[in-house]
Order: sequence, then structure tokens, then C-alpha cells
Amino acid sequence: MKYLDEYKEKFQKLIEIQKKYDIPYEETQEILESMDTYRVNTPVVGNFSTGKSSMINAVIGKPLLSVEITPETAVPTEVYYGNNKVYQYDKKCVIERKIEELPLKGLTIQTTNLVKIEYDSEFLKQIKSVNIVDLPGFDTSIELHNRAIDQYLPNSLAYLLVVSSDEPVLKESISDFLKELRVYNMPVYVVITKSHRLDDDELEECKALLKKLVGRIIGQDDVKVACVDSYGRVNVDELKEILIEIQGKTDQIFVNKYSEHLRNCSKYAEVYLIERIDKACLSTSRLEQEKEKTEKKIQELTLEIDREKHNFQRQAKVCINSIREHVKGDLESSLPTISAMLENGNDITDKVNSIVRRSVRVGINTEFEPKLKKYVNHISEMITIQFPDDDEIIRNVKAAVNQSIPEEVAKSALPVVLAGVGFAIANPIAAAVGAIVGITADTLHNIKNNRKKQLEIDKAANDIVNEVTRQTTDSIELAINNYISKINQKIEQDVMKQREMLQKSLRDIETDISIEENNRIVQTENLEADLKVVEAFRMDNLS
Repeated sequence: MKYLDEYKEKFQKLIEIQKKYDIPYEETQEILESMDTYRVNTPVVGNFSTGKSSMINAVIGKPLLSVEITPETAVPTEVYYGNNKVYQYDKKCVIERKIEELPLKGLTIQTTNLVKIEYDSEFLKQIKSVNIVDLPGFDTSIELHNRAIDQYLPNSLAYLLVVSSDEPVLKESISDFLKELRVYNMPVYVVITKSHRLDDDELEECKALLKKLVGRIIGQDDVKVACVDSYGRVNVDELKEILIEIQGKTDQIFVNKYSEHLRNCSKYAEVYLIERIDKACLSTSRLEQEKEKTEKKIQELTLEIDREKHNFQRQAKVCINSIREHVKGDLESSLPTISAMLENGNDITDKVNSIVRRSVRVGINTEFEPKLKKYVNHISEMITIQFPDDDEIIRNVKAAVNQSIPEEVAKSALPVVLAGVGFAIANPIAAAVGAIVGITADTLHNIKNNRKKQLEIDKAANDIVNEVTRQTTDSIELAINNYISKINQKIEQDVMKQREMLQKSLRDIETDISIEENNRIVQTENLEADLKVVEAFRMDNLS
């Protein structure tokens, strides 16, 4: 990692300053320690039996992933550079396995959530910051579709879409998935497996077709297409070039991530040092006045934020109802399709899941995110209007609040809320659909009258719409309220820490009064020197 040592040094210096002034440093220490295991995800997605596991085995250089799997035994697997360790994350515990036990056999998605493989290979060492995620085929489980977005997207740099040359088409499940990726402007690379089965002209035609289809769906003009030749020795040279390209982009992701951490961790030390320097010459009586002034203005700020929180909570309820109407309306529009699928005995779970996720996504984008952004901005504007910028105390508070809830907070709402909704609705929807369809199938078997049979089908379709809408609304309400609660908790924590730093600075200034003047001058010079260091951290990576 190009910038690893540089950022370790910055965080270590910040910790030294925090310790020097008895400022809490545990969070900074945790972030420093996390740098050694920094990785970004590169999920490998596609339909079942497209050759994803064989392809990854060829990249690794050893058959660590099982290729003899069925939809029932397919388990998400993460592969990255490390010390030859295997972790099997079962529903109730984590089992450490030996690398010699690979490939693991007999696992099922019902009992095992995830397998992590740390492997020491020459190529994985070249892409140390890349975590290759082998996801089972989307046509095996809607839960896997949801996890591919909800669990992995927030820390992913690109997705690899694997398509077999046997069937170079984009099924509905893949198209829906790509449409979700477009919302996040997530890059997609295409990999054609079993490419030896096509002659040169057919392969070029296949590449051009997939490049056009994928590019149109995700709105990306320059979609890269690589080919994997599995005739004899598996040739993954083009794929390796893509992974090396992705590795090259991880440096900037690293800088962006840890620069933000550095700014957030350093802001309280900056507030403390500014206050110490600014009020170093005050008398005891003036310090008492400053204490009262600080407490009063922090209390006023807290009351204003509380009022704003209650107002936003009311708006969120309106958003939830609007999203509910989105979901119900889209499901009702699909009633003819759902009825036809029921009549033909088709599994409608994936179809219903797709409609729900699309509706929720649109609803969050159009209803919730604009209000969330307005809420965040309103808090900042409220502070600006109530307190003048030349007030040192409130200027510092405002800086802390503004840095804690930037515009990125609003941008994160969709994946976070969808993750909560996706987790909560996947199995209940399947259960609800299964129960209603089961009843319908038994009922239809005994009905000879076609009109009566159609009425039963239509009734079952309506029951599914009503039940899924109810479950979705409950899940959305829970996910949105949890998200709002975390944002509000962050605001409260920041204001509280801000107050603690201001109060601590005043207490320490009281102690300084007893120090002789010459020593006080030296101390102030030290404070100013440390402040320059911390201010540089706050500006880190800012243009």
C-alpha cells in the first residue's frame, strides 16, 4: 500500500498529541490498527454454473474453491492475500479450518453465512488490497441478490460480471442487479468464461454484444470485457490485468477513507488547543464567565437540535407512508403478471422481490434522501443564524457538527436503509408468497370451473400484494428509524464531546493561571506548535 506508512505516521502523531493533553485517543488507535487489514471488495457475480469458482481458482493458482457445487451448497466466499488461514462463519459460530482442508464440501447457505480464505500466493500479493468475493449464482436465492448489493457494495470498488459463452445473455435477475449498481455509479467489468467454445469471430461478436448490453443498463460507455479460456490450462491473463487495475485504484480509496478519519479524529484536539490558546490570558473571574457562557450556548444549541430532530421524525413518517404507496402501486400494476405466473405454477418470489426493491429504491431516492439532506443542512444553517461566526465557542461547535454530518451522510441512506429492508423482507416475503401460493395450489387442484379458478388466482395475487406491502412497510419503518437514530446519536455525541473539550480547556486554563509567566509563554508556544500539526490533519486530502 503506497500511502500506508505515511498515514500510520500521521495517526501516531495525533495519538501522541491526544495523550499529551489527556484527550481520549482510543478511537484513533482503533483506526490506526485497522490500516494493516485494509481491503476493498471486488464481488464476482453471475448466474449459477458460469464458471466463477474455476476462474477464481485459476487466479489464485490453486483449487481452493469447490467447483462441484449445487445451488443448495453454494456459499459466499472471500479470497484475499494472507497467511493461509480459513474461517467458516456458520450461523452460530466461527470455525477456523486448515488450508489443506480446501475445497470445503457439503456447506449450505442455510447453515453457513460466509467462508474467508487468506492465501499466500504471488498474484494475490500483487493485489493485497483487493478482496475477491465469490458470490453464488443469483438464480439460486433472492437473499444472495440482496446481499450482493447490501452487504458488499458500501466497501466495493468494482463488480465483476461473469457470463458463460454458452449463454451470453443477461437474464432478468442480472439486469435488475445492474440497474441497482447504476444508482451507485458502481463500475462493472465483464468476464466471458469458457471462451474457447467460440471461434474468433463469434467471440468478438459476443464481446461487442455484452459490452453494449451492460453499458446501456449501467450507463457506462467504456465497459471492459475480458475472456477466460478454460481449454486445457485456464488462461486468466486478461482477468489478472483487470484485478491489477482495480488494485491501482485502491490507493486513492485508502487516502479518501483515512483522510476523513484523520479529520474527524483531530477536530476535538483542534477545538481544545484553540480554546487553550485563545483564553490563556484570562483572569479567574473571566474564566468563570466563559464557563457560564459556554454552558448556556451549548444548552441552546442542544434544544434547537432536539426541536429539529422531532420535526424530521414527523417528516420521516410521511416518507414511510409515501414509500408504502410506491410499493403497493407497483405491486398492483404487476397483478396481471403475478396472476399469470401463479396460474402457470411459476415461482414468483424473485419477481416480487425485484418489484419491492425497485420501489423502495425509488421511494428512498425521491422521498427520504431529499428530506434527510435538508435536515442535515438545516441544522448547520440554524447554528449559523442563531450564533455569529465571530463567537469562538459556537464557531468550533459548528465546525464539529458540519464535519460530522457532511453531504455523504445523505448519500449513504439508500444502501443502509435498503440493507435493513433487504435483510428483513427476503425470507418473510418468500414465506408469505409460499404460504399463499401453497393454499392456492391445493385449492385450484379441486376446482373444475375456469372462472372460479381465475377468481381464486386473482384473490391469491391480491393477498400477496397486501401481505408483502405490509411486511415491506414494517421493514422500511424499522430500517429508516434505525438510520435516523444513528445519525441523531452521532450529532449528540459530537455536541457532547465538543462541550467536554471546551470545558476541559477552561479547567486546564485555570490551572495555567498559577504557572509563572515565563513558563506560561513556553507552554503557549507548545500549544501553538501542536495546533499547527492538528490543523494540517484537518486539511488532509482537501483540495
